[in-house]
Amino acid sequence: RAVAGRVEALAPAEAAGLLRLTGGGHDGWRARFRHPLIRSAIYHSAPLAARRRAHRDLAALLGAEPDRRAWHLAAAAEGPDEEIAAALEESAARARGRGGYTAATTALERAAELSPGRRDRARRLVAAAGVAVSTGQPHWVRGLAARAVELTDDPALSAEASLRVGQVLTLSTEHDAALSLLLRAAEDPGLRRVALASASVAGFYSGDEEYRLAVRARAQDDPWTLAVTDPTAHRSERVAAIPALVERADGDPARLISLGAMAWLLDETALAVRIFDDALHRWRLGGTLPIGLGCSAGWAYLDHGLWAQARTAAVNSNSAGAGLPHLDAAARSLEAAALALTGRTDEARTAGSAALALVDPHRSRAVAVRARWAMGMAAVADGDHVGAYEQFRLLFTADGDPVHYACSFPGVAELAAAAVRTGHGTEAIAIVERTADRLAEDPSPRIRILIHRARALLDPAHAEPHFAAALAEPEGGQWPFERAQLLLDHAEWLRRRHRITEARHQLNTALETFRRLGARPWIDRTQAELRAAGIESAPTSPDALTSLSPQQQHIIRLAAQGLSNREIGERLFLSPRTVGSHLYRSFPKLGVTARSQLRDLIEASCPS
Repeated sequence: RAVAGRVEALAPAEAAGLLRLTGGGHDGWRARFRHPLIRSAIYHSAPLAARRRAHRDLAALLGAEPDRRAWHLAAAAEGPDEEIAAALEESAARARGRGGYTAATTALERAAELSPGRRDRARRLVAAAGVAVSTGQPHWVRGLAARAVELTDDPALSAEASLRVGQVLTLSTEHDAALSLLLRAAEDPGLRRVALASASVAGFYSGDEEYRLAVRARAQDDPWTLAVTDPTAHRSERVAAIPALVERADGDPARLISLGAMAWLLDETALAVRIFDDALHRWRLGGTLPIGLGCSAGWAYLDHGLWAQARTAAVNSNSAGAGLPHLDAAARSLEAAALALTGRTDEARTAGSAALALVDPHRSRAVAVRARWAMGMAAVADGDHVGAYEQFRLLFTADGDPVHYACSFPGVAELAAAAVRTGHGTEAIAIVERTADRLAEDPSPRIRILIHRARALLDPAHAEPHFAAALAEPEGGQWPFERAQLLLDHAEWLRRRHRITEARHQLNTALETFRRLGARPWIDRTQAELRAAGIESAPTSPDALTSLSPQQQHIIRLAAQGLSNREIGERLFLSPRTVGSHLYRSFPKLGVTARSQLRDLIEASCPS
């Protein structure tokens, strides 16, 4: 009767269109307001004392739901209350654990407001700033940190406040401010390692030599910071350290993401992809990824021939509207690269130009160099050798030094290829040899391959040993597109020397890779070379897998690993029904009829 009476009491509100009553079964009746503004207006029309009383009553009923209980207690609070502040702090920890960074920050901010002591208020504000870094909102982090510093003269809390602001500014274009704050935070012994690690990221994005050396000088023996600030020095030693570092990460996705980036910078691309896959899977199981994590993984996927995953990473990294132009530019440069390699050159140039417009290329060198590499590849795809040379030449200074100490080097062979076709061979030779000398101490297999390819292109009379050395590198399969380019260059060189049989073998191998990747411009070029070598190659489309959307490709790859629709859905935040629908639409395009056929298809389509 009591329930019926309450339902009857709400009938006039329902008749007026203010709310809607649903249910009536085992779960009881539920009242839902037709619009959030109606709910807000009714709530605020009640006296404050009545609202507080209602919140206390609700809190008393929610003993099994500690997060909701904490917020109702906070809404009922009449002043500072340490018990409620502690409950909100515990709620924030749970929210953070499931990827609810905004909710966790808000809970800590409210916990600070309810803290009776100044130090606890400051501590919780600093903690809120630390979680807010993952939301990618510099103004919020700065505001929280500033309020904390006003409340305390504790040097440790002040240093942590500087750390958090510096960390969020690494995602912005304010590299100077980020490095200043992070180096200040590094003066605190307890924060030194994490502050220098963050400073090395800001220095990497900036590419400024003075910043790089300043961070490196303070890095001492930290392998991660040393690898980020100088990935070419003692490379083998840094690579050897990665397995133990992964073991010590103990499955922490944040630490694994960092180690994936380290492996990628050291040109251990296959290892980087494995680490990123593991880290991103673990993070998705826990909730939403923090802003800014996708681009380093995306470049590793791109280098490894997983172009659909690279584009997905670019889309997921785009923070348009969050006030982070640097991060947006990084995402656009990655997308531009993936578009250029698949022959969508107009879109690639648009994305690359947008990336350069969002940053100062002289202060955000990592993004600028990558965007120019992407635009250079778009020019190569279009057969515009002059445009390609102009873009690749901008990866190096007038003196031939790299504009960015790590990102410039992957363009050295493309620079040589464009130089040969535009009459800039002498200038390119000087840059290639300067690069080789700079990296002579411990070059990665990738760098050795690129230098050999460049030398072969620039000196055809002595090219054979360079082609042979590059193709003999056992690790070359990590970069399938670059290896296929090398095969194509070698085949062209062989054909011009009338070694047709050898050329055909190289061309067929290159064509198979280009088709698998969906590299349409290079497919066309390879088929033209085959015709010149006396073989009429059938004009086939790129591998069917590349015709699927990036999300569909991801689903197919997970299904090939044996995951169920439910497991795939949990990873990608999709319903099992949606996953099944994607598979149903994809199977005919792939020419398969059963899930069991996917493994063989993927093994045939993926780089080793």
